[in-house]
Amino acid sequence: MSIDLRQLNAFVDGELELTRQLEVEALMSQDAPWRAEAAQLRQLRDVVREQADYHRTPPALKQRLQALASERPSPAVPSRNAFAWRHAGLSFALACLMAVGLVSAWWRMGQDERVMHEAIADHVRATLSQRLVDVASSDQHTVKPWLSQRLDYSPPVRTPPWPALVFVGGRIDYLDGRPTATLVYRLRAHVVDVFIAPSSQADGPPHVDSQRGFNIVQQVHDGMRYWVVSDVNAEELGAFTRALISAGAEPPHGG
Repeated sequence: MSIDLRQLNAFVDGELELTRQLEVEALMSQDAPWRAEAAQLRQLRDVVREQADYHRTPPALKQRLQALASERPSPAVPSRNAFAWRHAGLSFALACLMAVGLVSAWWRMGQDERVMHEAIADHVRATLSQRLVDVASSDQHTVKPWLSQRLDYSPPVRTPPWPALVFVGGRIDYLDGRPTATLVYRLRAHVVDVFIAPSSQADGPPHVDSQRGFNIVQQVHDGMRYWVVSDVNAEELGAFTRALISAGAEPPHGG
C-alpha cells in the first residue's frame, strides 16, 4: 500500500472513499514524514479558510489566463530571454488557476462537511477495531474528569432517559486537526458516537445528514458543537440528539 501527494490532498480534505481513507490513516500512523506533510496541508487549509477572501474570478482575468495558456510558439526561433519570460508567464497562469481552483474547492466543500466525513471515519474505525472507548464506565462522574484532564476543554457528559440506551464510556478522537471528546452509547444493537468540541458559533437548530450509510446530526449548543453519528434511523437519532443536549425531550414509545 502506497500514497502519493494527490491522495494526501484528498485525504486531508476528506474526499477519499472510506476504505481508502482508513488505509491512508493506517499508513500515516507508521510514517512520520507523511504525517508532517499532512499537518502542513491542514495548516495551509486553515490559513486559507480563515484569512483569504473569496471572490469570483473577474472575466478579464479569466480571458487573460486562457490567452496565456493557449499561446503557441511563433515560427521564429525565440531568444532565450523570450522563452524564459513566456515560460514564467505560463507558470504564473497555471499557478493562478490552481490557486483559484483550490480556494473554490475548499469553500465549496465547507468546514462542516469535511468534519462530518472525519467523524464518520472515526466512528467506523472505532467500531471495526472494537476500540469503542478509552475509558469504560457508565458513570459520567468518571468519564468527564478523564476527558477533561486530557483536553483543553471540559465536555458536557450526559445520559438522557432513553429506552434501551446504555452509556458505554468515552474516548478521544481527532476532528479538524484537534483532539476531540467522544461519548459512546449503545442504543439496542447500534453504537452511537457523540463528538463534542468547543464552538464560537451561536446556538442553532440540528442539521441531519446521511453519508456512506450513516446518519449524522450536527448542532451547536451552549458553546459546544455536537456531531452525533450512528446507523440508527435519522428521525430517532435527531430526537436522541435533542434529548441529549436539552435533557427535556420526551423519549419515543416503542421502536
